[in-house]
Amino acid sequence: MSGKHSVAAARCPDYRDPAKLRSALESVIAPQLEKYGPLSGRKLMLKPNLLAWRRAEDPACVHPAFLLECAKIFLDAGAKVSILENPAVQTAPAVIRAMGLTEPLAHLGVTVKSFTEFAPVPEREGMRFHNFELAREFLDFDAVADLAKVKTHGMMTLTLCVKNLFGLVKGSERMAWHLNVGRDFGCFADMLLDIYLAVRPQFNLADGIICMEGNGPGSGTPAERGWVFGGTDALALDSALAPLLVGSSGKVLPVLEKAKERQLIPEFEWIGDIPELEPLKLPPPPGLLCEWGVILPPGLKKQLREWLVARPGLQREKCVGCGLCAKMCPPGTLKIVEGKARFDYPGCIRCFCCQEHCPQGAISIKKGALMGVAEWIEHGVRGLFR
Repeated sequence: MSGKHSVAAARCPDYRDPAKLRSALESVIAPQLEKYGPLSGRKLMLKPNLLAWRRAEDPACVHPAFLLECAKIFLDAGAKVSILENPAVQTAPAVIRAMGLTEPLAHLGVTVKSFTEFAPVPEREGMRFHNFELAREFLDFDAVADLAKVKTHGMMTLTLCVKNLFGLVKGSERMAWHLNVGRDFGCFADMLLDIYLAVRPQFNLADGIICMEGNGPGSGTPAERGWVFGGTDALALDSALAPLLVGSSGKVLPVLEKAKERQLIPEFEWIGDIPELEPLKLPPPPGLLCEWGVILPPGLKKQLREWLVARPGLQREKCVGCGLCAKMCPPGTLKIVEGKARFDYPGCIRCFCCQEHCPQGAISIKKGALMGVAEWIEHGVRGLFR
């Protein structure tokens, strides 16, 4: 194998046949074991995307069958496997129990825990942020496996392997990060890249059998694609998958845009054929605000932002007034009034935590009132230069 990182894909139409699923996963894990193995006797932490398990086949999480087969493969490679995660509301054991995996994993000797110990992140070369905390438990392991779910994300466009590492941040600190950088998506992407540099998972897998598109990462629509992916580096895998998932839209993920700027994207090569995927339906761009190089009065620029930038919107018929959105709102500006969510848009930082965590899918991303006009004008101008 060359010095480049490797990325691989394997066809798997569904989760129903454990043998087919295992075969697909083994084919994408094999290059990773070749690079980082052997695992015999080594402690391996699986960090799956377990946002919340609210219904059967919930596409917000890696599928239970995907997670179980990954654990079995690493166990068979000789690793001592543990699953650690920090879900949005539930504990990791609670999500695993809802998935029906408590007994199967216990029978295999796999422990399941939530992150509970947080400490300042170890400094790595190239990091931009300092003095922020991560779950220190990952340091107790010989290796980390990043198990991502392929889905859209209202703030970062897509959730893949790098974004999945945000789960190592303490829940309350996540809210603080959203509050601090919620208006600057590039800054948020920089923070995600710093977590990637701190953790550098050796094993990276993405569940793309049934993805999520549209109103992701919590309330989108299932999208069957029938693939599993793996890579020897999280950022390499994200860089390889993103163009396939955004298609002709040409959308550049904030994480990859910043990674390119910081010269962090490693060299990689596909092992085998590059899969052909139907692009996912992406959420509206939350941070899109045109800048024409014109000096605008602060008041006008603020008003233009309100008119142009996407914002969370409520589907009142779906809202049950549970209050989770208000609880998860970093600036505390979202309130429950007369049994329904009410937004304070001047105070809204567009972090879309409310949209991400709404268990009813009652909150979606709405384009600003003038965005359609601005996009029409932009399309026309660009058409003149084709």
